[in-house]
Amino acid sequence: MTQPSNSPTRIRTKQRLMDAMIKVVGTDGMENASVRAIAREAGCNEAVLYHHFENKNAMQEEVFVSLVLELAETRRESAARETDPIQFIHSWVAASYRFYDERPNAFAFVLLTFPPVIPTENAALNANSELCASCLRNITPPEGYTINLTEASFSAFRGLLLGPPSDIHLGRIPGPASNYVDEIADLGAKVLLKPI
Repeated sequence: MTQPSNSPTRIRTKQRLMDAMIKVVGTDGMENASVRAIAREAGCNEAVLYHHFENKNAMQEEVFVSLVLELAETRRESAARETDPIQFIHSWVAASYRFYDERPNAFAFVLLTFPPVIPTENAALNANSELCASCLRNITPPEGYTINLTEASFSAFRGLLLGPPSDIHLGRIPGPASNYVDEIADLGAKVLLKPI
């Protein structure tokens, strides 16, 4: 007998498949995330995946969107209380690196997979960048400074932010990412705060 789509067993199986995809992509790369590898990691047969998702691409997109929203919520909570841009940048970096330290494969799936695992026109792809920019636009900079949100400066900030987790994930530098919060936040402030 087929389980209803909202049954606890069916929901747990779907979550197990999503967690398996995150782990396989985070540890073995997108090119090795076959339906077979995902199903094996989840402890079920390949056909089960198609009971929950139209295809592998639909699964990738759903996993991506759920992780992006989780990461955005984590960052929103940490950064919402900040009124100083330097403290905001520090909170943003700290929340990002805490997410990486707690869920490195999820972070890698969302932010280190290239090309993106979802179509580039999906709004979730830029959700975190838009949240960060929006928060910074609503903060008054210190006297004598302006907040620099040009495409180039914001791109440089994103590059700074992703550098340590990427290098930790590749084994180039030691973790945890939280060891790099202060340095990256200081560098980020130098990029995003421009003297007038």
